[in-house]
Amino acid sequence: MINNSYGIHLLEQQIANDEDICCSCGNISSFPKAFFDNYHVADVGIIVCTSGSFSLGCEGVEYRVEQGETAFLARDAYFSVVRHSADCSVVIILYRVDSIREILGNTVVGMKFMELVNPKACRVMHTGHEDELTKYSELLAADNTENNVFAANERRLLLLSLTYRLCGIFRELSKEGDQASSRRLETYMQLMRLIDHHYMQERGVRFYADRLCLSPKYLTTLVKSVSGSTVQQLVFKAITKKAVSLITTTDKSMKEIADCLHFPNASAFGTFFKKQVGLSPINYREKEKGGEPHNNNLSEVV
Repeated sequence: MINNSYGIHLLEQQIANDEDICCSCGNISSFPKAFFDNYHVADVGIIVCTSGSFSLGCEGVEYRVEQGETAFLARDAYFSVVRHSADCSVVIILYRVDSIREILGNTVVGMKFMELVNPKACRVMHTGHEDELTKYSELLAADNTENNVFAANERRLLLLSLTYRLCGIFRELSKEGDQASSRRLETYMQLMRLIDHHYMQERGVRFYADRLCLSPKYLTTLVKSVSGSTVQQLVFKAITKKAVSLITTTDKSMKEIADCLHFPNASAFGTFFKKQVGLSPINYREKEKGGEPHNNNLSEVV
């Protein structure tokens, strides 16, 4: 367990540096100074109350958070801590989704959907996952340095897991609301799970539509309205994410990677990858290793 003074000091420093990931490293008994003065949440804000209570004002509404409850703050929300009890302790996690887009892949669309089903700037509830969220904050603090590539990648993987957990929490929330919204969310989450399991072998919309007992046209319309992407685009993003991982973390040849991803040959894989990323697989590997790619037309992998 990281001690309280270190946790609050590190969080203050992260906020001052406007870092993409800011966390309290477990329980802390005070809030960052910035939280008392209309703090802006870039993407995701989580405050777990582990003891005592506190109140925060968000967009003209005051919310009270008791022990065992979590305050979820939405993208672009502004809030201020109004008061807190003497025995109050909290766990804080703040992060930007775009900063880990390349590893979140499909899940980043899930975060967009969470915004649709949770339009409120702030929501306070008991999730049943408060201990788990506390553990995430501790793990995210381990070896917190951008100079440690392995540690940085581990933090991104942790955020991937955390984001999936948040999607699950909001999926449960949606069941309390409109039934149509709940059905759309459930269908969307089922599709994400199917893509995660089958994207390397199955790339056609019909396969996923058949597994969900829906017509390809209906599934495409539903997913497009929810995420802004087609089913095939989501599958392609998953393939691209895996390709980037194989290119940057292994010494596999392009033919081996093409075989792994079930492309007919290295040329077909190269054409696909360049269309998605803007660089050939070889040039992308050179770029990631610090070399100068032969083609400078690089588009961000999303």
